[in-house]
Amino acid sequence: MNNFQLADFWSIPPNRREAILLDAIAEAHAWHYPRNRAYRDTLSARGLGASLDLTQGAAHTLPRLLRPTAQTFKSYIDRLDTPFAQDCPHAFLEWLADQLSIELDAERQSRFQLRYRSLEALLSAVEQAWADQGFELLTSSGTSGRASILVRDRAATQRTVDSFYLSFCRYLGLAAVQRAIFVMPRQSRIAMARMAGFSVERLNLPDDQIHFTIPFPADPDRVRVRTGRLFRPGWAGVVERRWMYPFMGWMQDHYVTPRTVRATLELLFQAEATGERVMLFAGWVQLHAIAQALQGQGRRLRLTPGSLLGTGGGLKEIYPFTLDQIRADLSAAVELADGAPVPIRDVYGMAEANWAAMQCGQGHYHLPPWVYARALDEDDNLQEDADATGLLAFFDPYGGGDLFPAFFKTADQVRLIRPNETNVDLRCPCGEPGDYLAQGSLQRVDLMDEAGCAAQV
Repeated sequence: MNNFQLADFWSIPPNRREAILLDAIAEAHAWHYPRNRAYRDTLSARGLGASLDLTQGAAHTLPRLLRPTAQTFKSYIDRLDTPFAQDCPHAFLEWLADQLSIELDAERQSRFQLRYRSLEALLSAVEQAWADQGFELLTSSGTSGRASILVRDRAATQRTVDSFYLSFCRYLGLAAVQRAIFVMPRQSRIAMARMAGFSVERLNLPDDQIHFTIPFPADPDRVRVRTGRLFRPGWAGVVERRWMYPFMGWMQDHYVTPRTVRATLELLFQAEATGERVMLFAGWVQLHAIAQALQGQGRRLRLTPGSLLGTGGGLKEIYPFTLDQIRADLSAAVELADGAPVPIRDVYGMAEANWAAMQCGQGHYHLPPWVYARALDEDDNLQEDADATGLLAFFDPYGGGDLFPAFFKTADQVRLIRPNETNVDLRCPCGEPGDYLAQGSLQRVDLMDEAGCAAQV
């Protein structure tokens, strides 16, 4: 594969960039096909082998490489006949070995227990067993109770952090931030949340300038119980349903949220007093709680220009306020010191992606240029129109890493706009070149299952 750095792709002309990405997709496929059983089985059933020629038939071949985000890393549930992988860890490891393009040696697998007390305990055991690879087991937000589980090794984690960091800096101005506040736990397996946190660490801010204000970890088991949508079988499930679930709801309302809001406001007041540029990243519900607390105090926060509010994941729970109402309350409670509104930027991504699309000041979501994206039509064909609406499909041959091919069909309907030299009128008014998802076009078909970020912790 050509030895391009991710940042190089912003300076490569669109036509040249597409050719480079197609070559890289073919090379990534050739690497994964003989090594990744799940990928090979899927594609061989579609009549594809290890070698691809994308110079002629890309439009016909590329859709056949795609696997669905809504199923690929949830397929352990069908294999195990249970969403509770901790109850059959050896079968889970067999499933995991099929998903990866490296060998998971049998000797290490033989050391695993027959059962683990929790999913967190099992995932931690996998990380410890393959610590030499730098395994990190990440999940989707798990709001259905049935989380996707995927692995990144040390190299893939670094490439993903690079991807997030570059996009945060280019589209959100992260490099200018002097204090970063995440309304999320420091310990979380939720993929988007963890990668965002790692990206901010690249700023080399002092430890006391990076804050996580939710005081409890968001391990998969806590997240599952808190959603109230899936409980363990038997007596353990009775305990979860009758005691843990209502207790966690009570704790959230009476302890976690008030403590989190107080801690976040204290940090924001410090940034206001010292004139630091601050990034506050939180789910919409958490941002609204902060705005309501400020209004309750009769306080209007004035942040230094260059500060911003970031969010991701949409509204992932039933909530009595719309996004427009939340935005209005935020505008009434927070502004920049020069009187301008504080920018609010949404981030679009998912656990299976090693990248995120950042929202610009015009409201559009800019795709990083090292990702080859298309909208699919109703027959799952790639639409080549410069302005197309359909389910988003993406190929990430550079950021995807060596563990699995990052070629996915999402369950998110979008309007994808791809400007080039012949349709300059489609370029985003913010001035950024490249492909973007139009404001207001995102329809998260699987909102309660897959659109994973930091909104559910």
